[in-house]
Amino acid sequence: MERGESSTERSPINREHPPIDEAIALIVSEQTIAENVATLDTLTPAQLLAYTSDGLDPLTVLNPVTHSLAYLYFIGARSKDATASNGRHLFEMLSHFIQVFDPEQVQAAPARFTIIGKALLHLAKVLKQPLLPLQSFKTAIERFSLNHPTLTSLHAPFIRACISAKQYRFPLDLLNRDIEILDTTKNDINIQRFLEYYYYGAIVYIGNLNYDRALDFLSIVISVPTQKAISAIQVAAYKNFVLASLIVDGQVRTLPKYTAQGVEKFCRTQASAYLSLVKAFTETDLNMFHDVASKHSGIFEANKHMGLVKQCLQSLRRKVIKELTNVYITVGLNEMAEKIGGVTARELELILIEMINQKQVSATMSITEQHVKMVHFIDQPDKNEINLEDRIFNIAAINERVSIMNKLEGLNRDFQTKYMTLSANGGQLASASYDEDFDIAVDDDNKAFS
Repeated sequence: MERGESSTERSPINREHPPIDEAIALIVSEQTIAENVATLDTLTPAQLLAYTSDGLDPLTVLNPVTHSLAYLYFIGARSKDATASNGRHLFEMLSHFIQVFDPEQVQAAPARFTIIGKALLHLAKVLKQPLLPLQSFKTAIERFSLNHPTLTSLHAPFIRACISAKQYRFPLDLLNRDIEILDTTKNDINIQRFLEYYYYGAIVYIGNLNYDRALDFLSIVISVPTQKAISAIQVAAYKNFVLASLIVDGQVRTLPKYTAQGVEKFCRTQASAYLSLVKAFTETDLNMFHDVASKHSGIFEANKHMGLVKQCLQSLRRKVIKELTNVYITVGLNEMAEKIGGVTARELELILIEMINQKQVSATMSITEQHVKMVHFIDQPDKNEINLEDRIFNIAAINERVSIMNKLEGLNRDFQTKYMTLSANGGQLASASYDEDFDIAVDDDNKAFS
């Protein structure tokens, strides 16, 4: 029988639900990838969990390399349905599949590839091992994307899994590669997954104290063009943006010019407690900061932001110290600690040493014959001359960002027309909180707001 005749005779069956034996027979025959997709898409969830009439597990009949597409359907369905008793065995099978699958076949069913991420997360949950899926996630992304800088449907769940496992360094090599390809025809991605990738990526960078990179990621989330509604993840990003800006710059960074005015205005109305901290920085007032932090502590704790708020306090103390360099040439360490308030002389000494090492202030310290520790401030050279090279790099970074957002404009239109309109039933993630799951570990300071 000719192949064309066989395909013609099979087509009516494919539109129904072929018995599992027949479906597997079709798959292991010389069907094209497209024909295999058509066959597999007719199978019901129950059939994907079923055995053959001979009692054989389809996963033992199919080869994960030569039958990668079909194997993906079956292993994905079974892993999503795993229990604590069979979870380890299924994870080992799924992990092996991830290492050997044929990318060309798997790329023919991008929505099914997304199920790998769901399966890995489910297996980690039922086995109570949050570290378990991380390497498999990374391998799956690298092999599916062929190591190209493209966003896949597994990027966001992988980064979130790393955060849940508190492995903030593990995804850095992936995050440090800028996304250059956004292809919805080959990847099961939409605007929500795009936003989540950059938001969770920012959380990872914050966890690694790389605030500049975190601010870049957060600004992308906030600046994404929207239509009817603003995503809850953008509001969460703005709150983190305010805190990270205060930690790095002592003021809120200006968002890119292409950010919609309505987005920034709405985010500001939802982040009033956070913006109250900004006023304390503007007036360099530690007492005001303590009052605001105490007043809104419930909000900061609910959003798991107390760690970042404490780091803002440390940043404000540094700002106070910098301003004192304009007042004093030489000052006693104890007197300086009293002037700042809320910090002991020993704590202040450690802060000064760190600031000197980071070239945030120019100063030396000495001890008098009376054993009094003194701080001597030194005039710093003109920062305009020092930062010339930095400015050149900043201009290059801005040009690169404009290029990224130009690509995103086209991508966003595609998302909004093909997938969602960021409306109440679409991309507006009002039912999800993007702050409640994580907090960033920092040096604890129980006296910070006492």
